[in-house]
Amino acid sequence: MAGRAGNWPRRVRLAVAVLAMSAGLVVLSPSSPASAHAFLTDSNPADGAVLAAAPGTLRLQFSESVVIAATRIDIVDSGGHHYKPTALRLVHTGSGDSTEEPAQIVGDLPALARSAYRVSWETLSSDDLHRTSGLLVFGVNEQVTAAPFVEPTPRLEEAALRWLLLLCLAGALGAALAVRLYRRVDGDSQGDGVAVARARRISIVGSALGIVVAAGLLVDQLVSSGSPAGRLLTSSYGARWALREVGFAVLLAATWLGQRPGRRSPWPRAALPLLLGVGAACACLGSALLGHAGAGQNLALTRVLADAAHLGAAATWSGLLIVALLVIVPQVRRGGAAAVAARAVLRGFGLPAAGCVGVMVVTGVYLASGVVGSVDAALLTFYGRTLMIKVAVFGAVVVLGLVNARRLHASGPRPTPRRTVFAEGVLAVVILGLAAVLVSGQPAREPQFVKTPVLAAVPVVDTQVADLQESLAIRPNQPGRNVVLVDVFDTRRPAPAPIRRVLVSIIGLDGRDSAPVAADRLADGRWSVATGLDAPGRTRVRITVQRAGLPDATHLYRWTVAGGAQHTRPATVSTAPLGGLLENVALALAVLLGLGGSLALWRRRAKRRPTPLHRRRDDAHQPEHAAPADRDLLGAG
Repeated sequence: MAGRAGNWPRRVRLAVAVLAMSAGLVVLSPSSPASAHAFLTDSNPADGAVLAAAPGTLRLQFSESVVIAATRIDIVDSGGHHYKPTALRLVHTGSGDSTEEPAQIVGDLPALARSAYRVSWETLSSDDLHRTSGLLVFGVNEQVTAAPFVEPTPRLEEAALRWLLLLCLAGALGAALAVRLYRRVDGDSQGDGVAVARARRISIVGSALGIVVAAGLLVDQLVSSGSPAGRLLTSSYGARWALREVGFAVLLAATWLGQRPGRRSPWPRAALPLLLGVGAACACLGSALLGHAGAGQNLALTRVLADAAHLGAAATWSGLLIVALLVIVPQVRRGGAAAVAARAVLRGFGLPAAGCVGVMVVTGVYLASGVVGSVDAALLTFYGRTLMIKVAVFGAVVVLGLVNARRLHASGPRPTPRRTVFAEGVLAVVILGLAAVLVSGQPAREPQFVKTPVLAAVPVVDTQVADLQESLAIRPNQPGRNVVLVDVFDTRRPAPAPIRRVLVSIIGLDGRDSAPVAADRLADGRWSVATGLDAPGRTRVRITVQRAGLPDATHLYRWTVAGGAQHTRPATVSTAPLGGLLENVALALAVLLGLGGSLALWRRRAKRRPTPLHRRRDDAHQPEHAAPADRDLLGAG
């Protein structure tokens, strides 16, 4: 046992170094905020708008694609009459039909008379099948006020299933680590053997039940959304879900094939920990890709890795506390050798628990920068309040953990802190429940709570199309009349053919492609054409260059029309964006934790530094004063 204990410093130093490097890379790498759960970013008519003429269409712009079959829109006038838009269609503002690209629902409206109209809408995010809904109000020659903010609350069934899934992952990871800690104490003692068997059983049940619960969660989402199962499973959602299932299956295999008490495992010693690591990585990465960090048009790898690390650390930490609740506390109550072993294992929990807490704090702050838009969003939304409650409960558990660590490492005989360990385990289960609610809810990034700058004009976009170098500019890039300027140069000398025509077409915010218009030739390879832009927001511009004897060179440019009214509500505390501040705080915490962990490990190594040669020669003549060998962890407890 002394040899095993002596390996801890080297392993821990390596783990802390990797942790500090990974945390630094995560918070220093560029990323984009999470955009899971499609929410309304714009509409036409806008909320609170007063129109001089009745609109012919309704346009709802979402942060990502939605399920058109699950969309419900109801329009009610001031007299109580209901209207329904017809010919609902989904228009993607990107270049394809990806479930992670911004999209809009466009519907034709019947003839509307002078009145105030309230539009109630409800739909599902295509990316993660979460329900979202809201209200907007507009008037036709009638004064109106904007609709109050409506936040979709998570479904109870989905939150419960996610809670159970997190408990399964916690049991699988935390119990597997507890088994290794128990065997490090003394795998041959009777009380320890019983505890190892119980912890191993928890890990097996957690892994097996995780496979079943993940499948049940998928079925629940399919039934509630009405989405076709085949289309969903063949999409990226199905691949991410399968990755999580594979992770649980590998965890189950690694735990089941592990060395049983009193039996020798036929597998190499390093194979089972490697299997556990692969299973944990797959399960956590799959869950992260199915969550907030994995959604959005531009997948941020750093956020996915941070979310996976956060989930793995949280599951391992809470799993250790659950094992303490179900296995160690009953051991302490029995007393005798089992209680001594339990106390020793609790002391062994300290190091991995501290590492998990450090990872959770750094990645948690970093991930919060993508799901909480402002102080008002944290205070005035269900998601923000739930997150603050979770942080408060987590702080209480950390305080209890510090109290327990102080009692366990105090000199002299002390009773094992049974009640506080029990409280830690119960609060860990509560934290997993709050995390399940957060994953099921909509992040607090609604435009009403986050003050965003007015869309800036993009000066010039350059690209190469075939053998041509093109640049696009639109002036003044505001809604209304504009001039499109296109510079076209042939990169080959001599040019294979002269440019005959340049055709420009604008794809409007409603997704409709305008007829191509021939641009006028200016000097030095520049072409221009006058066009109209309907409204601010994302649009696309198609440029086609025609040359004699050569195929047309066509390119579709993504463009952002500047301007637009602010939709942010008056600030209660602050609507300033929090993303940059939280990322900087995460970076500072990563640096501090890395330095603190390195210092602690250096001091621990200094205490275990071998005695100098001249001291050992002197001690050879005085064996009665020789320093004792490394004590067994059970005896130290």
